[in-house]
Amino acid sequence: MASALEAAEAMAPTHPHPGTESAAENVALGPLAAVVDRTRDAVRRAPGKDG
Repeated sequence: MASALEAAEAMAPTHPHPGTESAAENVALGPLAAVVDRTRDAVRRAPGKDG
C-alpha cells in the first residue's frame, strides 16, 4: 500500500490547476501538469537564481 501511495504522489501535480476539476481531465492532464510543476520547482530552487 505504501508503494501505491508513493507512486500516486510521484505522478500528482505539486500545485493546484484550476479548470481541471473533472476526473477525466485530472487523469488526462495530471501527469503532464506534474512534469511541468516539478520542472518549475527545480528551476526556482536552482543555485544562483535571484528571487
